Amino acid sequence: MASDIEKLLESLPKSPSFMVMHFTKDATLIKELKEFCQDAQEYRVLTYEAREKESLEDYASGNMAVQLINPKRAKYNHPSKFYDYLFVTALPQNRDEFLQKVYYALKNGAPIFIFLQKEQKELAYALESELIDRNYVAINLIDIDNFLVVSAKKMHGWSGS
Repeated sequence: MASDIEKLLESLPKSPSFMVMHFTKDATLIKELKEFCQDAQEYRVLTYEAREKESLEDYASGNMAVQLINPKRAKYNHPSKFYDYLFVTALPQNRDEFLQKVYYALKNGAPIFIFLQKEQKELAYALESELIDRNYVAINLIDIDNFLVVSAKKMHGWSGS
């Protein structure tokens, strides 16, 4: 029987050349997302520290790349790449800056899924407000498997963020 996470991933549409960005510190959701991204043009896993990158490099193959985040970059994307999906299983300390930087990496209308531990309800509610302030829309809380997921979409085009 499929887990709720697998059901969520199965419900997401896949364009012929879709791209996925995943911020993490460990292998949380790597197996599920790697399966989801079999037909993706790119599955880009970003980590915050060199030791985290080393522990994840064993998973890299084919369209999956593991990279270290450069926190000094103004945006988290390459100039010509925009991602269809963003998964976050580890948030950085500066959430506001993070939400702004990933905003520019997403296609218009692209969903973001932030996976939190179930006991982090206060953080989930704080993230709702922070996402609104950063021009994300359609914000929802989803209780799924062992996680509380905050989902949202990048607002279409006309935001000045």
